[in-house]
Amino acid sequence: MIRRTSVPFPAQSREYYVEAAEAARFLSIHPRTLQQLARAGIVPAHPLGSGPRHFWRFLLSELDDWLRARIDSSCGAVRVIAKERKFQ
Repeated sequence: MIRRTSVPFPAQSREYYVEAAEAARFLSIHPRTLQQLARAGIVPAHPLGSGPRHFWRFLLSELDDWLRARIDSSCGAVRVIAKERKFQ
C-alpha cells in the first residue's frame, strides 16, 4: 500500500554539466588552468572517459560552493592596499 502525504515533492530542477570553457569563464580563469586544477584534484570536477586523457565536466553550483569556501578575508585587505599603492 502506498501512503500519500499532503506535502508534495519539491520540484527538482536538473543542473547540467558544463565544459571547461564555460566553467573557466565562470571562475574568470583560463580553460587550461581549470583543466590542470581538475587533474590535480583541486577543483570539483567530473572526468569522462577512461585512460590517461579525460574530458572534464563541471557543475557551476559545485564550483560556486568551492570558491565560496575558499574566501579569506585577510587576503582581501592585502589586495586593496596593493591597489591603493599602485594608484598613488
